Amino acid sequence: MTTESSAIPRRSSLVPGVRVVVRAAALTLLAGVAACAVAGLVHGPSAAGAAAVGAGLVALVVSFGTMSMHVVASAMPTASLLVALLTYVTQLAIVLLVFLAITRGDLFASTQERGWLAGSMVLATLVWTVSHLVLTARERVPYFDLPTGGEA
Repeated sequence: MTTESSAIPRRSSLVPGVRVVVRAAALTLLAGVAACAVAGLVHGPSAAGAAAVGAGLVALVVSFGTMSMHVVASAMPTASLLVALLTYVTQLAIVLLVFLAITRGDLFASTQERGWLAGSMVLATLVWTVSHLVLTARERVPYFDLPTGGEA
């Protein structure tokens, strides 16, 4: 009896990761469209623009970061944790710096517009996180290929 596995390690593919990212981004943008519609009805087109910028910023930054993470994980799985941590910190820094630049500038000067900007960013982040978790859990990607035939 041996403790070695006869299973052949499977090289991961980018296809499931791309599928999850595209679906999560679509759901995030859909939530952003809903936020824009509500902002436009409640406070006008300028607030809707702020909501669109907030949701679009989050969707763009998080999608790019997640795709880069999938590329690294498919090429070098051992570097996944390090790249994931660096990607997360970089995403936070980018979103925070852009948010600060927007709120300190004259683009969205009123408190209502800044509120919709921040609110849509929070909504987009929550929708992305939940949808990405659910879609990843539903994506059935085996960790290894089972050997063909019966047990030896």
